[in-house]
Amino acid sequence: MIRSFLPTDLLAILLQDGSLSDMARTWDGMCRTRSRLLTLSGLLVLSLNPRDRRRTWVWANGFGFRGLASVRKRCMDTSWEIDHLILREQDTACCSSLLERLSLTGGENDVNRIFLRLPSDSCLIAAADEAGFSCYMREYLCWLQNNRQPASAPAANSDSIPFPRRKRPVDDYRVFELYEKCLPVSVRRVTGMTFSEWQANKERGMKAEWVFDGEEGLAGWLGIRSSGRVGQFEVMADSDERLRRVVDYGLMFLGNCQQLFCLASETNSALVQVLEQRGFSRVGMYAALAKEPMAKQKALCLMPASA
Repeated sequence: MIRSFLPTDLLAILLQDGSLSDMARTWDGMCRTRSRLLTLSGLLVLSLNPRDRRRTWVWANGFGFRGLASVRKRCMDTSWEIDHLILREQDTACCSSLLERLSLTGGENDVNRIFLRLPSDSCLIAAADEAGFSCYMREYLCWLQNNRQPASAPAANSDSIPFPRRKRPVDDYRVFELYEKCLPVSVRRVTGMTFSEWQANKERGMKAEWVFDGEEGLAGWLGIRSSGRVGQFEVMADSDERLRRVVDYGLMFLGNCQQLFCLASETNSALVQVLEQRGFSRVGMYAALAKEPMAKQKALCLMPASA
């Protein structure tokens, strides 16, 4: 039976034999270790918030716990992402049922898109496909053990990219224009073809954003976050040469971090090459999936014909 999450479900999860895994990955969760204790602490936070409990579903029968799925909004209420998918990896039937249930709720709440990221070799991808999710991109997780001293700012020159500045709200549309140049149409059809769609579907978790002015629009963009000694960044640039410079600024801003992570699309060979030239290694591959839930049908109000 699939139902909403209850605080008592924490005990059922705790009583499991350790065979459950949290398979979903969000952008800001890629560099966190998915320990059982950390997962339970995250669910405890969910259990204390009635709003979050309504966005969390479990398959359970008494203390017979089978799986859990939860969603959070991205940048707007019309866009959701699955941040927890806890089950036995081979339990594809449970996965499909949970994804179908949360999709139904998404449609009832006028959600336009639901996102899910899974390891690319997971058998749950087929289960997600059965529930209506489609893979629109595959990504490498690139990692660097940073043993170097914090770098100084790369020197600017006339053929490269100017010094960065902090992004301001007025820059949002210019970042969108750069996004249109950098991402293929096959990806933008899912992540946003219009400015409003892109704003709603952006990944969460950026702590700081920097932009690089060009002669016409922005030449580059850099988003970073750090937690303790772990840093993560995302980049866009309008040329391969400028891409190298933006990456170098990312390494500089996160120079005090011992471990660095960056997600790079499988099709973005230029970024993968730049990262590997800087010492990064590919340590994982993920499938980015999405679904458009069916919108709730509004009941027709029929007026009697006048005599």
